Amino acid sequence: MIKGNSYILVFSVLIFLIILLVSTTPIIIKTLLIMVTIGFLFPIIRKILFKDEFRKIKVAFYSSLTFTIGLFLISFLSSIIEEQTINLNGESFIFIIIVMIYSLIGNFVYGLPVSQIAEFISMKFINIRFWLSGLIHIGFGFGTYFIAPDFSIPAIICSIIFFSLDEITKKYSTSY
Repeated sequence: MIKGNSYILVFSVLIFLIILLVSTTPIIIKTLLIMVTIGFLFPIIRKILFKDEFRKIKVAFYSSLTFTIGLFLISFLSSIIEEQTINLNGESFIFIIIVMIYSLIGNFVYGLPVSQIAEFISMKFINIRFWLSGLIHIGFGFGTYFIAPDFSIPAIICSIIFFSLDEITKKYSTSY
């Protein structure tokens, strides 16, 4: 499972698991985070996630960043259109950080595995690969409704962004 000098990886995973287990995080999120964290111990998982210069990890990060900036811009523009006073105080920035954190958690814990599944399945159907991959991404985003209904709309939006950025970066990384 773990070869050579992987003591830092194992130590980091153990520390993260201990912190996660003693936290007040909801059990379903704890379970997902534990599964993903343990997955990092397997070389095949690391190889899949880190191929193409961390392409999928970059896509997950950029999807979260795009969603957060988009949400901020929409709320900013709607306050201008409604002629409300724009109040950029500390609470606004804390809200933005919280949105970013939740988006990162969703994209890394849920989006990355879904993207891997979509890529694995869609590569078997070359003629409809793009459409099938998009359907899987968005379908799993919609599936969030059954896990956490309050997050279903943001999850669908994030899945569309994730799929779009994944396709763009895939095209870009294979063109060179």
